[in-house]
Amino acid sequence: MNKIFRSLICEGQASLAVIDATALVNDAIKIHGLDDKAAEILGGLLVCGAYCASCLKEKSGSLSITVKAKDGDGAVSVSADADLHVRGYADGSCAQSLVGGTFTVVREDGYSMPFVGACEIASDDISDLLAMYFQTSEQIPTAVKLVVEIAEDGSCSVAGGVIIQLLPDASDEQIDRATEAFENYCKDARSVGELGVDGVAQKYFGALISGVTYELFPDYICNCSEQKIRDNVLKAVGRDELLKIVAELGKVSVHCHYCNRDYEYDEKDIRSIFDKKTDE
Repeated sequence: MNKIFRSLICEGQASLAVIDATALVNDAIKIHGLDDKAAEILGGLLVCGAYCASCLKEKSGSLSITVKAKDGDGAVSVSADADLHVRGYADGSCAQSLVGGTFTVVREDGYSMPFVGACEIASDDISDLLAMYFQTSEQIPTAVKLVVEIAEDGSCSVAGGVIIQLLPDASDEQIDRATEAFENYCKDARSVGELGVDGVAQKYFGALISGVTYELFPDYICNCSEQKIRDNVLKAVGRDELLKIVAELGKVSVHCHYCNRDYEYDEKDIRSIFDKKTDE
């Protein structure tokens, strides 16, 4: 079961998140048929997406995280929303080193303008990418240790980790306490798969927890639907253009990268969508 444990620690001067997204990553592997390297990269970004979604304040909030390789040809993308519906995909050409590429986050907080932050990729470690992003784009000191391990059978054996963010005006004493606990966890980062999020939180950070704790449960859920495809894609293309495509190809196909599903429409479907009478 996917789970995020969140709490304030160090007398309320830092926030803690412990994440287990193993099942979420395995869903992605099954949907996309990922090779080991692509599963590792996408898996790490899915963990990042789950964490960032848990930080959204507005019910209508959403975000996307995109990694692009240096040559611009390869990309890995993850989207998530305040309901903790997380999904993503990776193209095959992005299964090599990402160094020199870009890590971009677009966050919709329900306000008029989205927040866009980006940083250059200096490491293939997703932990380093997320920490660098928060430091450079949001100016939030962040410690990140994520682990994604792919078993010999191609499934994900563990995906998760710990993220600590300092709140403004954190004292040196509390920073040292948080740092010591984080470094102790890093010595056995894969323990989230053995102890679970509650076990990791108590073993390494139990003495530091200072406030209300709560649990969140992300899932791999794609938000596409027949209605959204019709309203947002087909109607944007237009009736005449779609009928031309049907005449040439026999059907119109719309592919959702996130759930790997194909929506197909023949001439009868297109005419039904655009010629349908409504009683308004």
